[in-house]
Amino acid sequence: MNNSKLRLLYLLDLFRKHTNEYYPLKMPEIIDYLESHDLYAERKSIYSDINALKAWGLDILYSTKEPLGYFLVSSDFDTIEVKILIDAISSSEFLTKKKTDSLNERLLSLLNEYDQTEIKKQILLNPKKFKNEQVYYTLETLQNAIINNESIEFKYFDMIENQEKKYRKNADFYTLVPYALLYENQRYYCIGYSLKYNSFSHYRVDKMDNIQCIGKIEKIRFSLSKYQSTNFNMSIGQVETITLDVDESLISTVFDSFGRDVIIQSLKHGTYTITIQTTCSLPFISWLLQFKTKIKVISPQSLIDEITHLLKEMLTHYTN
Repeated sequence: MNNSKLRLLYLLDLFRKHTNEYYPLKMPEIIDYLESHDLYAERKSIYSDINALKAWGLDILYSTKEPLGYFLVSSDFDTIEVKILIDAISSSEFLTKKKTDSLNERLLSLLNEYDQTEIKKQILLNPKKFKNEQVYYTLETLQNAIINNESIEFKYFDMIENQEKKYRKNADFYTLVPYALLYENQRYYCIGYSLKYNSFSHYRVDKMDNIQCIGKIEKIRFSLSKYQSTNFNMSIGQVETITLDVDESLISTVFDSFGRDVIIQSLKHGTYTITIQTTCSLPFISWLLQFKTKIKVISPQSLIDEITHLLKEMLTHYTN
């Protein structure tokens, strides 16, 4: 290979991995680095190489204040951007420690050695990391099916004692047209359309097994944002219009949970009357009960009855 072309590649690697504004390199250090890789050049040639890299788009500067030298101002990703990605990966349960370490190392390689050292000190892995990498490959299969407009069949299971799988529907296959993968509550969910029931539903990816693509199919219109907003915490249930009286101190919490599309009807005596659309499910009821008397259901009556019945059952359970 042409020596000058190879030299450019090594210089590119040097600036990306071994410099920043606090650790610039002087020309003698650059020459020593190249010579350690059996690449020899005069200063004039290296100056020309640096100018070529700058013309190509690298933001290489020379510091005239101590410490003196050349350094790369920025790379493809800022340090904080890489940290955000690493934190997201490290906290995700569905990725095994092995896969997490692999992804983190690839992200760290985007930074110089000094920033790498600082980021590594701050990596904290989720202690609930999955032990099996199957979920990762299931996601890959599902994503390919979504891209290629293919329907799938799979088995769905619950985990019972001794980490054994208990398959639902007597281990029969489910059939689904996958539309999207949604990450929520530390889990991935596959949202799809059931031709059998003519409706959309979702399944936890870590509970899907024996997935097979079974053919192409024409899809119908689907809104992921609408689906997510009306399925509280990815629970399954009937979507209803719900009216609540909410203490003024909790309105920000409501926005966090249901977005900014909440309809505020009135504000009286420190209480908001609001309307939301979501699933009337046990996760939603649990969400309501955590706020005790600061949130009250006004309608529908069926939800009020369900909450009342649940509270009476709990009272009986704990007093008998």
